[in-house]
Amino acid sequence: MLVKDHVLVIGAGPAGIASAVALKRAGIPYEVVDRANTVAATWDSLYPSLRLNTTRFFSHQVGARFPLWYGIFPTGKQYHAYLLRYVAKHKLNIRLGVTVYDVAPEGDSWRVHTSEGVFAYPAVISATGIFGSPVMPDIDGMAAFSGRVFHAHDFRHPHQVTGQRVLVVGTGPSGVDIAVASADTAAAVYLGVRSGVSLQRRYPYGLPKHAWLMLFERLPRAWCNRLMRLTTLGYPEAARYGLTPPQGKEALTAYQGRELLDAVKAGRVQPVAAPVRFCERSVLLADGRELAVDTVIMATGYRPVLHDYLKIPMQYSASAWESPAACDWEIGANGQRGFPMLDRSQHPNGREVLGYRGLYLVGVHYKGKGAMYNFNVEARIAAEQIAAQLAARADKSASR
Repeated sequence: MLVKDHVLVIGAGPAGIASAVALKRAGIPYEVVDRANTVAATWDSLYPSLRLNTTRFFSHQVGARFPLWYGIFPTGKQYHAYLLRYVAKHKLNIRLGVTVYDVAPEGDSWRVHTSEGVFAYPAVISATGIFGSPVMPDIDGMAAFSGRVFHAHDFRHPHQVTGQRVLVVGTGPSGVDIAVASADTAAAVYLGVRSGVSLQRRYPYGLPKHAWLMLFERLPRAWCNRLMRLTTLGYPEAARYGLTPPQGKEALTAYQGRELLDAVKAGRVQPVAAPVRFCERSVLLADGRELAVDTVIMATGYRPVLHDYLKIPMQYSASAWESPAACDWEIGANGQRGFPMLDRSQHPNGREVLGYRGLYLVGVHYKGKGAMYNFNVEARIAAEQIAAQLAARADKSASR
């Protein structure tokens, strides 16, 4: 096993890039590895109509704002091009095509088994996010279905469903986006709704929500949150078209904009109940209706990639996902979305995994000012904590 004296960052997406920059600024040697052959691979294979759900004001990397012509909500393709330029300009130490098989503690270091060998690192940042491992539900009869079934992760362009009857399962932003985009080419598009649809206005009172947050965040926290709640505007008429608000306590990520509502009103997308069983050429819906379809696209979410390589008995939160107030972006969720608990004893948003010295998470919190902004915050905190860890390690070695 080769012992290395620098920090390993796993994942070369936005969170990994933010981690590399934070470590570089802190003067900490590092290397970033990713199993893909391109930087930010998830963003390299997105359908053309996808736009960021967060605005240009907070979504850029440290020290490099988006070009003005990107607009308020950059597209996924624009964001990927931006990341490529950013990495090239900052000459970040990234190695692609390297698969991490497992990460485990060994002594006061971390043993990392990769496709290039086995190495020991003093600290590891897991920055592989929540969008790298698609979740495909196991619905009765799926294997006997004669049509196509694939995950939203593999949707590249509406031409994939030209002339077909399509059922999109899932009402998060990707499901809504894909349903609306598919309506341009498909013979019919159905949107399977299980627990409702959350639609919010992209420009409440004429401004994006982040613009309001920029105005309100200087106020006392209670006032900021109270005023931000007033900017959460939906579309009251949506329920008349089968787009009922989510039911239950668990928050559903909202889709910003009225594109789905307009598509439903125009008859281009039809909301239906969620599928409960597949037949040879159709699906049986929860309301008893049988629907003939050719293709089913599962917009059913993702599993954190860290579960593929962090094979250690970590503590996970038992609490349900809760949407924090808009102005409480500094402190992310602890152990939610399938992530392990973090040690908050040294910092209210500490990035070290609880009980595992030298293992850090970046790319967890997606609320408040948005994922990309939070990645920068988390990366900076991780770098600070790693610097303190390495200093303590050096002092310990010197005293021997």
